[in-house]
Amino acid sequence: MKTTLLLSVFALLLNVSVYAQFQKNVGAAGENYHDLNQEPMNDGSNDIMVAANLFDASMTNQTFTLKRIDQTGTVLWAQKYDNPSFPNARVFDIVPYLDMIVATGSIDVGGTKRTFIARILATTGSVINVKYYDIVSPNFNSRGLQIEYTDSDANGDATPDPGFIVGGFFSSCYNLDTNCSLNIGFVLRVNNNLDLIWTSELDTSVPATADYDFINGITETNDGFFLTGSATGLNAANNTQQGVLAHKIDFTGSPVWDRSYIFGNSRDVSVDAYFDVTSQKIYMLANYSVSHYFGVTVLDNTTGTIDMTSSWYATSGDVDRYGFTLMESATSSNNLVVTGYDRQENFVDAAGVAQTGESNIFVYEFEKSSGNAVGVNYQFLLPHAEPAGDEFNFWNGQMPLIYYPDISFLYSEIPGAVGNYYHVGYRTQAAGSFTEAELFKTGTDKRNICDNLVLNITPSSINIFPIQVMSGSTPASETPMSFTVNGFNYTENSCSDILGTNDFEKETGFIYPNPVQNELQTTVKNAQDYQVLDATGRVVCNGNFAQESIVNTSELPNGLYFITISNELRQVQTFKFLKK
Repeated sequence: MKTTLLLSVFALLLNVSVYAQFQKNVGAAGENYHDLNQEPMNDGSNDIMVAANLFDASMTNQTFTLKRIDQTGTVLWAQKYDNPSFPNARVFDIVPYLDMIVATGSIDVGGTKRTFIARILATTGSVINVKYYDIVSPNFNSRGLQIEYTDSDANGDATPDPGFIVGGFFSSCYNLDTNCSLNIGFVLRVNNNLDLIWTSELDTSVPATADYDFINGITETNDGFFLTGSATGLNAANNTQQGVLAHKIDFTGSPVWDRSYIFGNSRDVSVDAYFDVTSQKIYMLANYSVSHYFGVTVLDNTTGTIDMTSSWYATSGDVDRYGFTLMESATSSNNLVVTGYDRQENFVDAAGVAQTGESNIFVYEFEKSSGNAVGVNYQFLLPHAEPAGDEFNFWNGQMPLIYYPDISFLYSEIPGAVGNYYHVGYRTQAAGSFTEAELFKTGTDKRNICDNLVLNITPSSINIFPIQVMSGSTPASETPMSFTVNGFNYTENSCSDILGTNDFEKETGFIYPNPVQNELQTTVKNAQDYQVLDATGRVVCNGNFAQESIVNTSELPNGLYFITISNELRQVQTFKFLKK
């Protein structure tokens, strides 16, 4: 009995150590990472899958890659996927499903880009099956930009149809070009075997030489799919302009309502959404040309009516911050979190060296009801220069016109416990070096381990000008294909030899009294926040240390507990204590 208890305690301590925060970069010699996006696995492993494309120095040739990493940020495996008959494979999004990862993107079939969907075994990276799809006809180029799992009834027979839904666009142009004569959004619904069920297209009736109709996000509600992206419309001056897509279809692909609009003075785009089941509200993340910033629009799921009192856009003295991901808060159901990239930030790093950071991640937590900031928010500072030459370069213009990958998610390693935030970004170590992937795991305080700055944002009221977007059924066909799988070499480094991912090398303090009744105190130097776990590993309380390093334990039932204490550098110590 005593031996079993000791082994259980040791295992718990290992888990607490493994689940510490991290910030590290992964690089591949002579290649640039781009289109980074990530998802948590749902196979019980607590691992993370990171998708990206590795480009050569000229940014003209790319390879689709996947990496599986564990809770310390360590890479478990890394694979490249290609096919000599179908060159230029490029991944844009992934979604986990049981022991699989399912990816979408585009490949070249005889000189035309086609959307592909690939099912990949998540334990090894081997390919299960792949298909590419012609949207309308083989004459059109197409790309899948986002994929989601769904078990909705896709054909109206009252029986669930487990499978996947992909959003993207098809075009008369090979490369991404918003001045192309034809760009039309599409939604593709397939079953688990990647067989087609239905396809719907999305377009506007505005005649224009510039066509901006794309779908870059799909959010499932209880009765359909909400689509984000962009659409061509006529503004108040009757001029053609890129507007925000806010369009809903049902589970069979039929249109339900449209609330697309123009707000800015040049180009606007919606990029993500969050569906609140309790309130039946949709929170849509968009980026606006008028402010060079992001904003959130609140819509009724049933009618599409926009709640103007709760909708807002952000302003600040430092412009060009654009939202990429909208997710739930780790601390309160009343809050949401926006993460995105700053177009360019100039700063001096911890070593006193002046740096420029493009695509630096920011984190902004806000109240659902008002948009007002919650707590302290941060921007993570990294040296980086976006490689020039790619059609999906984030900063070819003021902001990304179409593609916004999933760069962040909230995930709890222990069911029912307060979760952690995971982010993915970019680092360029020095001038002329290649772009690396930067991986982050942060706590509820939203701070990263290395350099950062405090982010101050003010929400302001929004006003909109409606535009009309239509959707309906369109033909499509499927063709089986294959991918060759090859491993590749990479390097892993923490952001600092001092501020790495490990726990303290030696204890810098202690806790007392132990056993404890009402108040537990600590002498840990620069203690910032804590989590208390019971003997099963469940988080029972957490908080921040104020002027006094005291934890109130009066409400805890008697028993054995563990407390993890992190300092201002995000280093962690774990202590065991007994409540009596």
